[in-house]
Amino acid sequence: MRGLATHPTRHAHRIRPGARRPLGVGAQPVPGGPRPGVDPLLTADEVAALLQVTKAWVYAETRAKRIPHVPLGRYVRYRRSAVLQWLGALEQQSVGRRTY
Repeated sequence: MRGLATHPTRHAHRIRPGARRPLGVGAQPVPGGPRPGVDPLLTADEVAALLQVTKAWVYAETRAKRIPHVPLGRYVRYRRSAVLQWLGALEQQSVGRRTY
């Protein structure tokens, strides 16, 4: 059937649904993608994977304005460096606390 066959490299740049994208660590530059040295914006799924929490937790923290985020209209993104810096600050705060 003509028209149903696709060129094998036509959609090679697309990420399969459910596939994980690199979180900016050791990622190879992609033409038209993020440039080296540019801090990537992450989705809630990517932040959840980075922090090993659920996406619902990330959205709850976002609504409560406890996690750094960038509102983009109806979308929300997270700057990787800001999330890591926030995580480091939480870690420093926990050092002085006693937990029983």
